[in-house]
Amino acid sequence: MKKNYKFIIFIIIAIVALYFTRINYGEFGLKKSISACTIVKKQMSKEISDKEAKEICEREIKKKIK
Repeated sequence: MKKNYKFIIFIIIAIVALYFTRINYGEFGLKKSISACTIVKKQMSKEISDKEAKEICEREIKKKIK
């Protein structure tokens, strides 16, 4: 029985750790995606400004996430 309690506690701790990791680093991935998209947009079109490229990318990525 003791072995089962240890396993259950381990699973609960692992779930909580994964949840906090997702919360903390989820925004990091979004920022990296927007940054990469902005760089590509700037390289493809020299006429577009940094701000415009960032706004376009934010809209596209957030649209795909939802």
